[in-house]
Amino acid sequence: MSIEPRPSSGVAIVLGGGVREALMAQPVLRACDGATVFASADAVGTLLGLPSVGRAFVFDDSPAELVRVFRRLRTNAVQTVVVPFPARFVHLALAYFAGVPRRLMATGMNRWAATERVPAVKGMHPVEANWRLAAVASNRPVLAPGDAPSLRPPDAVRSQAMARWPAFIGSGRRPLVLIPGGGGWSSRRSGGIWPAEHFAVVANQSAAERIVILSGAADQRVVRETRADIAKPTLVVNLSEITVDEVAVMSELSLAVIGHDGDALHVAAAAGALVLAVARRPDIPPRGERVKTFWTDHFERFPARQVVEALSKQARIDTYA
Repeated sequence: MSIEPRPSSGVAIVLGGGVREALMAQPVLRACDGATVFASADAVGTLLGLPSVGRAFVFDDSPAELVRVFRRLRTNAVQTVVVPFPARFVHLALAYFAGVPRRLMATGMNRWAATERVPAVKGMHPVEANWRLAAVASNRPVLAPGDAPSLRPPDAVRSQAMARWPAFIGSGRRPLVLIPGGGGWSSRRSGGIWPAEHFAVVANQSAAERIVILSGAADQRVVRETRADIAKPTLVVNLSEITVDEVAVMSELSLAVIGHDGDALHVAAAAGALVLAVARRPDIPPRGERVKTFWTDHFERFPARQVVEALSKQARIDTYA
């Protein structure tokens, strides 16, 4: 499977992970015009609106697919390979053993695989690390931080989404969107989560008249628990039945999106939605102008009151704006 081909630039980008990682890699994707991009089936949906992408091939980490990518990298047409941060060892090894002349990646434990070392500071957000990587890949100096990841769904997708859920989005009232689990299309969250009852408290005390819950891979139990305690009309949407662009539209038209570090929350931030991320290290909350992160060492002890107050404050700002 591939996106509409364009003339090759001689640059290949190997994206590890899914939607979240592809969004964090946008600085690299935008800087390498005409690049051939290798991405997972989940991540390829984030590339459709990027005119800089030359060709996109879908792959996974199965042995057969990795061999296929290896053979493509071995061709003379590929002179530079970029592995955005955070990188998986298997993709670094692909670039190294394929013998691509120029190999770019953020330094650290991965310096053995790179021909050019791109400095990254420990603890740096991946989007910022990829700004630096993009500057080296495009031979431009980094004078200031670049733009945050963005998603702008086509008008046709917006119209389709509004027609699909007319009672919840596009009806003049903005729903509150909750992501009580990991919110991943395929990946599961390995860390802890904010208790379901806390999400329900925020939903019940918010100004929103309708609630949308996004359910990702392995999120069914926590979604059921959250839904059971919400006393408002609530729509549960499975990410397996919705596209990246549709989540972006739903987020854009929401009062706010509340959740954990994961695919759906990063999509919401890229869509320009108000995002309230409840996070515990080593989580990576999304970058965006309207992202507020609540850091906690213990999810169970973090009160719903703080999120409710942040929502109320934003509602007052929106009222007088």
